[in-house]
Amino acid sequence: MNWRQYAGLAVAAMIGLGSTAAGAADRYTLGTNPQGTIYYTIGGGIAAALQDKLGKQVTVQPYTGSSVYLPLIAAGEVSMGLNSSLDLGEARAGVFGDQAKDLRVLARLWPLNVALVARNDSGIKTVADLKGKRVVTDLSALKAMSQLSRTILELGGLAVSDVEAETVAGLGPGMERLTENSLDATLIAVGIPLTQQAHASISGGIRYVSIEGENATTEKADAAFQGTYLTTINPNPRLPEVTEPVTVASFDVFLTVGADMADEDATAILEALYESLPQLKTDYPALGGAAQERFSTPSNTVPYHPAAVVFYEGKGMWTEANAARDAGMAD
Repeated sequence: MNWRQYAGLAVAAMIGLGSTAAGAADRYTLGTNPQGTIYYTIGGGIAAALQDKLGKQVTVQPYTGSSVYLPLIAAGEVSMGLNSSLDLGEARAGVFGDQAKDLRVLARLWPLNVALVARNDSGIKTVADLKGKRVVTDLSALKAMSQLSRTILELGGLAVSDVEAETVAGLGPGMERLTENSLDATLIAVGIPLTQQAHASISGGIRYVSIEGENATTEKADAAFQGTYLTTINPNPRLPEVTEPVTVASFDVFLTVGADMADEDATAILEALYESLPQLKTDYPALGGAAQERFSTPSNTVPYHPAAVVFYEGKGMWTEANAARDAGMAD
């Protein structure tokens, strides 16, 4: 781990200094999922980079799940956060309450690959193999992930009624129970520290459960849960748990702010993030799918912040597809 990664985690340790509302002139807060998750790790790097560029305190605040901090971003109690297109679409639909609807995105950051994961010695290789098994279908602090878990079952040809449905609070508790062998499969982001820890501690390691069958298409994935698509992960040195190609679910992660964030603050944060991305990609391999020219990708499920629209128009990055997508979400 290099000095920038240490700096990011050091920022996370400053939680006790308190949070401020979005638009505050002196400091910002960035909401993430708990320690050990990819959101927390990358959130620490982004916070450190923004603090360096802006000359203002930027504090990471981890929560049990994105469902918890989405309403706080909308209310301006947390300045910004890392959220998936899935979370944001559900927030706009009112799943987290009316107070969580006032959200806007600044930038599309990176694609996140997610899969059901099982113990390698269980013999479970595909979703169809989960029939009758103990599978996490509900994550109480991650509502969008609950829907995604059920969607993965559907794409693999199963219904929730075909498995023994289990509920956990979040990704960490699910991996703990998999390690203890008290369930057969749980949802996890591919390649995060939690998976590496489980792969090392479980005899025989872990494996991602491949989504296969006639329903396993990106078209059906997006129809089942807007913003979802399928990706094939091939073996590579960074993922020792992947020994053969496996098909997993994917979605995009955005930097999210409240609709009421001042244009001045939104612009400053976006400019700093844009300038910092090349170094962040070097420091954090998980950001390999991020690119400055893809910040304005029209895969958003809530509108872009007005200041972001102006920023992207100035760089020739705001397309007809962007305008049409945002217009379709106008209140």
